[in-house]
Amino acid sequence: MKRILIIDDARDRAAWLKASLELAEYVVAGVLSWEQVDERSIQSASADVIIVDANAPGRDTLEQISLMSRTLEKPVVVLGGQKDSQSIQAAMRAGVSAYVSHEVEGEDMSGIIQVAAARFAEHKRLRDELKEAKSQLHERKLVDKAKNILMQSRGFDEAEAYRRMRSMAMKKGKRMAEIAEAIILSDELGGE
Repeated sequence: MKRILIIDDARDRAAWLKASLELAEYVVAGVLSWEQVDERSIQSASADVIIVDANAPGRDTLEQISLMSRTLEKPVVVLGGQKDSQSIQAAMRAGVSAYVSHEVEGEDMSGIIQVAAARFAEHKRLRDELKEAKSQLHERKLVDKAKNILMQSRGFDEAEAYRRMRSMAMKKGKRMAEIAEAIILSDELGGE
């Protein structure tokens, strides 16, 4: 069962939304006004999904939503957003998982939350895959650079340079990238 945090300055709308969510058997972890929003108050709610009102006057709502989505790693649903494509695109770039610009009925909320959670999970998976791919590419570049250093300084062929690095990594209980970094650092220190 998903725990929902509601952020809305309009008490009547927040109360309606809370009742609708509870009727759909969600747990409402809390209801905050924008004035009460900070990282601590959001984290203490231990919510799985955050639903926010986009019509908060006098606030840079999008900036706060972006902070919530990225730093807290929670799906964010925006209700009452502007209908223009520029606002929608800005919200998506900020990390919003679902953006609803029209009035919603209570029975709509379950579907909206499910879509937001699924979209958030998919984007998180893609971000994690991209991060892993970048990390692997960076490590491969380090290993290649270290192999070239060993080939030039010790006269090893590529296979021997790789074998020696792998052997040292196994003996020391280190990753190949760590051994490569040590070789590169040693070469840079020797060149000064």
